[in-house]
Amino acid sequence: MGLGQRPLTRTVDVTVASVARMYDFLLRGKDSYPADQAACERLTEAVPDLASLIEAQRAFSLNAVDRLATRHGVRQFLDVGCGLPSWINTHQVAQRADSGSRVVYIDKDPMVAAHGRAMLEEEGRTLVVQGDLLDTSKVLGNPRVAELIDFSRPVAVIMTSVLHCVTDDERPAEAVRGLLDRLADGSFLVLSQWASNDARTRDRIADIMHRSTAGAWGQVRTPAEVDGFFRGLATQEPGMGDVSEWARAAHHGAQGFGLFEYGGVGRVQR
Repeated sequence: MGLGQRPLTRTVDVTVASVARMYDFLLRGKDSYPADQAACERLTEAVPDLASLIEAQRAFSLNAVDRLATRHGVRQFLDVGCGLPSWINTHQVAQRADSGSRVVYIDKDPMVAAHGRAMLEEEGRTLVVQGDLLDTSKVLGNPRVAELIDFSRPVAVIMTSVLHCVTDDERPAEAVRGLLDRLADGSFLVLSQWASNDARTRDRIADIMHRSTAGAWGQVRTPAEVDGFFRGLATQEPGMGDVSEWARAAHHGAQGFGLFEYGGVGRVQR
């Protein structure tokens, strides 16, 4: 199976929390269940500003799409680990810059795929695919993806709040690198994930999430570990850091010891 990806499931178990539905609940969506809400309550006890962290990640992702579309002319996007549809989504932001912008949404969660197909797909412009970020060769080899995305031209890959669902044992850096190697020069990576400089915080969050999701979780990383996903890329201003400050275009560090969303934008230059 390649990089150690977990088998795709076609069924939905609402008695066990899912990361996608937890995010939906924290973003005040309507597609969560008691197990998801209870998990969010447990996590909020450990991270009181959890809802603000989730909102900051969402704002970072959409701001990055807007910047890449308006300033860099990117017209093709792969939103990996897209999560449940929200009040505004990647394709709506990209298509404000150019109505012909094309977006492929990719997520492993069967509920995300089903809702996405019903709410996000637009013939010739958007596509929703159930797929594993650890098996991107299969996703990119999907004939429908190949029809929509021209990989000889720049593509922006969005990987926000998804890699903390993957452990290092599953070799996510290899998966990210394998995907970027398939992209044209001038493509971009938008990536962020939960991070902390404090080992106790990382362990506590991991314990809560592993218990809540029956093991469908990865790990909180240090900022330096997240930086590793950008190796070989040209980091874009304002650089790597807590994404809650990214939209303000201010240089920022990651000195805190709580939980925060850490990431940035990198450009493929060969």
